[in-house]
Amino acid sequence: MKTKYYLFEKICQIMADASGPRHTLMTIVKLVADHLHIDVCSVYMITPPDGDLVLRASAGLRLESIDTITMTAHEGLTGLVLEKGAPLFVKKPADHPRYKYFESSGEERFSTYLGIPLRQHRRNLGALVFQTVDPDALSEKDIPFFSTIAGQIAALASYGGLVKNTPPDGKDDAASTPSRPRDFVPPPHKAERNLLRGIPASPGIGEGQAHYLVRSIGFDQIRPEYTDSPGNEISRLETVAQQLRDEIRNMTENIDDLSFQDAAIFESHLMMLSDPSFRKDIVEGIRKGYTAAYALKQTVARHIQRFMKIDDPYLRERAKDIEDIGRQVLARLLGDTPDQSTTLTADTILIASDISPLELIAVRQKRLKGLALAGGGRTSHAAILAKSFEIPLVIGLSDILDRVQEGDHLILDGNSGLVFRSPSEDIINEYKQIRGEKKRLSRRLHTLKDKPPVTKDGHRLSLNANIGLLSDTPLVQLYGAQDIGLYRTEFPFLIRSTFPTEDEQVDIYEKILAGVDGRTVTIRTLDLGGDKFLSYFDAGKEQNPYLGWRSIRVSLERDDIFRPQIRAILRVSGNHRVRLMFPMICSLGESKKILRILEEEKQALADRKIAFDPHLPIGAMVEVPGAVKILPALLTCFDFVSIGTNDLIQYMLAVDRNNPKVASLYNPLHPAVLLTVQEAISACKQAGKPISVCGEAAGTPKCAYLFMAMGCDALSMTPSNVPAIKRLIRNSRWDKARADLAAVLEMSDEDEIGLYLNAALNGL
Repeated sequence: MKTKYYLFEKICQIMADASGPRHTLMTIVKLVADHLHIDVCSVYMITPPDGDLVLRASAGLRLESIDTITMTAHEGLTGLVLEKGAPLFVKKPADHPRYKYFESSGEERFSTYLGIPLRQHRRNLGALVFQTVDPDALSEKDIPFFSTIAGQIAALASYGGLVKNTPPDGKDDAASTPSRPRDFVPPPHKAERNLLRGIPASPGIGEGQAHYLVRSIGFDQIRPEYTDSPGNEISRLETVAQQLRDEIRNMTENIDDLSFQDAAIFESHLMMLSDPSFRKDIVEGIRKGYTAAYALKQTVARHIQRFMKIDDPYLRERAKDIEDIGRQVLARLLGDTPDQSTTLTADTILIASDISPLELIAVRQKRLKGLALAGGGRTSHAAILAKSFEIPLVIGLSDILDRVQEGDHLILDGNSGLVFRSPSEDIINEYKQIRGEKKRLSRRLHTLKDKPPVTKDGHRLSLNANIGLLSDTPLVQLYGAQDIGLYRTEFPFLIRSTFPTEDEQVDIYEKILAGVDGRTVTIRTLDLGGDKFLSYFDAGKEQNPYLGWRSIRVSLERDDIFRPQIRAILRVSGNHRVRLMFPMICSLGESKKILRILEEEKQALADRKIAFDPHLPIGAMVEVPGAVKILPALLTCFDFVSIGTNDLIQYMLAVDRNNPKVASLYNPLHPAVLLTVQEAISACKQAGKPISVCGEAAGTPKCAYLFMAMGCDALSMTPSNVPAIKRLIRNSRWDKARADLAAVLEMSDEDEIGLYLNAALNGL
């Protein structure tokens, strides 16, 4: 199987390096035939205007057959492949009633035939055909593997110009250019110079003329300046902060179609503007003699630095929120608030280094068809707003400011991260078709929003959301999640210069709970350490922080942090549906200590006659492999379990997924990972305790399919992943998933597992 995986990599390399689609195709079929010792590997393409099948490439048939063997799409075994729209395996093909013999081909000697349809965008493009002399050289078991190769060739055919009638002399059509590669890197045609690659951040396709966003002054232009009137500077700061608060409130109140989700983003900005610690830092800088602008710059820089030290991309993106709101305050301090609401007179792709939520609101209008940013972040509030407004967004286009000019015609693909400058008619037409397909798929997914995640044969589980901010709560309803499987409580600690008080935490949790419309919220206690330490909390330097003083270990040693948070969560449990969960549980001893502290705090609240839920469900987050081995004992202390796949995989495979040197080894389909998750689910089932699977793996179709088959009670994921996973579940059968799981658990290679699941999930 490693050999097969190498083959896929080699095919991708050929696609990237070859000079044109015809040469690429011939190179691929020869590679496959030689590498797998198959007598014949051929590609037949449907050609206009009659839709006939023509042999376009072959390794094994006589070369003179290429471009001369032609049949209708309803002739021969290859025609039958297209009629069925499914793979066809035949032994003794000459005896089949649909067999068609071509005298010039030399194929009469072959004992097996395997045909795989080439399909792209639900359109038949042709067929990939394998033939062998040895009757046992091919079997139906080979279909999933060869289907993956067919998918790569279909992408090449669709985007490389082979669907058209390639000239008989074998020369490539110079005008044929890849339009939207998914499964391959397009060959470097001339038009490749007009293809820009970025990171998809908001899905959809936009087309229009390029227009640059004029930005106001930034912090990089602020130099140290001093003041003799700190009182006046503090007064100016207060005035512009209040002015900005009023502007945000007026904007959210006066935009009719601003959803609760979008309004919550600006609510978080208001909270930041009103944060006493943020204001205190700026005022201290002013009292040292600096102007308000420079003191603001220093404060924003310190807050950003805290977040940029965090490896978690979700939390690191919050640095952008601080920069955005700081820049808005700066602009008003300097009297520099340019009007960004220029009316767009044509369909427009807006280009900028970055964009804030306030700027996005200002430029949002019917003619805005997409956003192309040189910087930006996938989990930034601007990206969240773009998704809500259904504006395609591509970020990380590092060279766009140099390669695109004002007024250029652009197609922006927010699904793949590609931007085409001056696209050809072929690419324009291809994207018209893709837009139509996306609209139809979006309508189908939207119809699932209020439908339960239940398989065709009646197996049901819950699809829940992971959140970390107030602005995340509307996404839960938007994407149809049932409950909150994980609320990370770190953010209020990270943005402050001191620990939030018990009352401040109660206020934060109340806002979160009010925003989820009565859904159950699983609140996880503070998960510090690893990549998340506070600037105001000296934990000391550790050689390996991921294996050191982190998570529940910190909480158990710091009562002054742990107990106020437990009390705050207990206090909100009296009026809301809440579950309390503790991270990175490793031993029975620490579990008993947690329960003892919890009971003491319950008693303290009862003595003060403060209401709480005395039967609050208590859960453990299983992220350490060792915890799985003692899970039956741990379950005597807890009511439920959540498997944290992000850390579990990291610890299982000794791979830091944020380290680019080894990140490729981080694979949730590794057999050891799957067996460990299965063991945990089995232990919970035997004890009668509910278990969910949480993290990125839970929102990945292949993994979600296996976790469902294992019998987990819930999957918890990023809210935007819920619709696709719900569609997968509703299109699946429980008995079939169980059979596929049994087959997978017999495999010892993650690549083999991936290929098997590609075939199992095909069409779901």
